[in-house]
Amino acid sequence: MRYAIQVLRLVLVSCVISACATTPNPEKICTSEWIEKRADKAISRIESRTQSSMKTLSRAAESWKRGKQPGPFQMLALSSSLKSLESELKSGTGIRDLKTLSKTCNDPALVRKAMNGFMQKQGLPADLVSFIENLQVYQDLLRPDTPG
Repeated sequence: MRYAIQVLRLVLVSCVISACATTPNPEKICTSEWIEKRADKAISRIESRTQSSMKTLSRAAESWKRGKQPGPFQMLALSSSLKSLESELKSGTGIRDLKTLSKTCNDPALVRKAMNGFMQKQGLPADLVSFIENLQVYQDLLRPDTPG
């Protein structure tokens, strides 16, 4: 029994040592090109998963911009789209990748900047992007220290 405990300790110590040896050094890997490549890949994942939601948001924003109140079906679609978007930002692979990248490179603003660029690329009006970014639930979802 004592021998088994010693072997187990050796295995655990070697695992800890090897984990330390493989942990990347942010100063060496976090170049702007390295970050950009991974952030783009993460945003592409988010984009593919939220394409329909973003179209619905954009259409609703255009209606409001023209001074029209969206109808009941458009409001229902908008509500569904917002729930889908929230779900993707809570647990989607893309957002988890952005948060990991943010932690790895010690850049807390990385997630927010990437998502801002994503929303602008989707054609959302600047005032809608600003409104979304100021929502507390959105800010909570994008915090790098929250699990993805």
